[in-house]
Amino acid sequence: MLNFIVIANPENRRPGFLQQALSHFNLPPATIISYEHLIAGKQTLEQFNTPNTIIRFESPEKNFDVDKAIIAAGFAVPDDGQHQRISPAEVAKLEFDKGRILYPRQWYLGWRHLLQQWNLSGCVGFMNHPEDIATMFDKPACHELFRRHNIPVPCSLGKIHSYDHLREQMQQQEIDRVFVKLSHGSAASGVVAYQVNARYESAITTVEQVRENGETLLYNSRRIRNYTRREEIADIINILTAEGVQVEEWLPKARLQGCGFDARVVVINGEVQHIVVRLGKSPMTNLHLGNERGNSEELLEKVGTENWEAMKYTCEQAAGLFSKSLYCGVDLLILPDWKQHALLEINAFGDLLPGILWNGIDTYTSEVKAILERSIAKP
Repeated sequence: MLNFIVIANPENRRPGFLQQALSHFNLPPATIISYEHLIAGKQTLEQFNTPNTIIRFESPEKNFDVDKAIIAAGFAVPDDGQHQRISPAEVAKLEFDKGRILYPRQWYLGWRHLLQQWNLSGCVGFMNHPEDIATMFDKPACHELFRRHNIPVPCSLGKIHSYDHLREQMQQQEIDRVFVKLSHGSAASGVVAYQVNARYESAITTVEQVRENGETLLYNSRRIRNYTRREEIADIINILTAEGVQVEEWLPKARLQGCGFDARVVVINGEVQHIVVRLGKSPMTNLHLGNERGNSEELLEKVGTENWEAMKYTCEQAAGLFSKSLYCGVDLLILPDWKQHALLEINAFGDLLPGILWNGIDTYTSEVKAILERSIAKP
């Protein structure tokens, strides 16, 4: 009998979907270990390093105490960046400030360090491997990995250090529209759709800029803002670039139901399965920003069988680069000719698609099914 362990913030809804999937196959419930206890050393994974044990890491999202613990874990990790650093003692004093973007590079260094500690070697199996999760949280690393393997991606402008450097590189590379993304952001955190020409410049973004005591603070917001004053745009981009960014050409999207769109495609066990069309009211298509789901059947009809097979191959090829992991979410952009496409991002926790079924089952159930089939296939 398989024994499932899930590492999560227990108040999050994600573990419940795994429990439902296990129940579907009459398997015992997973043991839930909280990130808070695991990081604090109150629980360890070593006790579960036994045959037939499967460990699943869920997103450590939406828990300020866990975020603080991850940031603190990154303080002593060597890094050559120019990002802000904060000591564990200072982290402990941080108070919850809804939406504020806090130390994203140090958070990632802590997250990667913890995942390395949790990378057990032995009998245990991982649904998604800690090494793969760490890489999927690194946008520049993923972009370069895909480019090396001839997976279509938007043109990258390389490492960008500041607003002035961004303007210089855009001019040199003759690109007038780019996406600026925090290297380790998720859920559209710190994303700026920036464009400039001889007459004006514009930064459409989830970032809310707040000036407080002579300092600029950045907050995530569900209300999309459009900054057009150079001083404000430069301030935002200078703060983001100091934390590390992925900057790439802003490609045009095909339109469906009157909106530009992209698609979240979930690859499970090497196969494209669940699809969500995300209709964009702005350049950012994330559903939590108030965007709506489109009709996937209409998408497939417009794309056509031959083009869709090529797009599926791209998604499966990208997932295949993370061979130690069972699943991922891929963000797929289709250009206006409905033939060309590009992979925007890959997400280790991109399988949270409530209500989206493939062969009659949701993502979590399909993942458990794949694990059961693998265990039966073993000699």
